[in-house]
Amino acid sequence: MLRKTNSVPLHTQASNYMREKIYNREWDVDEKIPTEFELTDILGMSRGTVKRAIKSLVDEGLLVQIPGRGTFVTRPNITHPSGNCLLSFAESLHSQGIEFETQVLESTIIRADAFLSEKLLVPVNAPVLFLRRVRTVDGEPIMYIENRLSMLVVPGLDKVDFEEESLFKSIERCAGKRIGYSQARYAAKIAGEKRGEILQVGEEAPVLHLEQQVFLSDNVPVEWGNVWLRANRYVVGTVLQRV
Repeated sequence: MLRKTNSVPLHTQASNYMREKIYNREWDVDEKIPTEFELTDILGMSRGTVKRAIKSLVDEGLLVQIPGRGTFVTRPNITHPSGNCLLSFAESLHSQGIEFETQVLESTIIRADAFLSEKLLVPVNAPVLFLRRVRTVDGEPIMYIENRLSMLVVPGLDKVDFEEESLFKSIERCAGKRIGYSQARYAAKIAGEKRGEILQVGEEAPVLHLEQQVFLSDNVPVEWGNVWLRANRYVVGTVLQRV
């Protein structure tokens, strides 16, 4: 799992591995993670290195250690219902007169696991569009976006050119319904290796993370997504509410 010839210290690589598990919800909120001994076998490293990696994630607020029980993924403590009107990031940028470009990194049909089944109210193995995009301003990336969208609710969405058309407009066109509201959580986090590379910041750089579940006007969930924003380039204060 680790690149021992890499200049990145082993404990940092281990932290990156565990951080990705949490960010991708492979280790879910309140879930107990593998023990130090199990992680030692998985990663092929010493227990001391594993302990150091876990401590760094505890310090970041991603994990909590409970004596006698183990180490668990922490629960976010802020939830923000946005109300009945929603403004996409693309619309927000346009409203501020900011020119930007969108690059699609991945657009793939995946199958819903138990987590996505719960979030999107679809059967396990139902088709879900996994979309990854990065937005740039003046050639500099300012946000990295991951979306998971129910193809049962928005058939044909996989045919959209998301470098030209915004996600919210595409959803409303394919679903034949208006987007109603979202439930969102905000948190300051560490970029980690993968997202740091995409946003062109160091893996220890702070980023603003938005986790959002979007519903249509009939209360049907259509999307669960994550947005990662460079802390030094973007303020999310006006993103959610329309004028």
